[in-house]
Amino acid sequence: MNIRKTINKLQSALIAKGYIYKINTYQFYRDQQNRMITGYRITEKRQYRKKNGEMSVKDVELLNSCSQVEVLKVVCGEMGEKEE
Repeated sequence: MNIRKTINKLQSALIAKGYIYKINTYQFYRDQQNRMITGYRITEKRQYRKKNGEMSVKDVELLNSCSQVEVLKVVCGEMGEKEE
């Protein structure tokens, strides 16, 4: 099965439960392999308290990888944690 399709389905299920995880993709050129590499970054919005006491929201990076399998493992893990 297509890994990207599975990741999208799990991400949609998390969104339906109210958990927002952003999965960004980016590309860079790797001289050693003489090709373009696709990277993946998973972020989650989290609230934090500023020094002045105000609440604010920031993106927290959960994963930065070039492996779709690692992305799938993190998303599956988040899905499992949210079910408990």
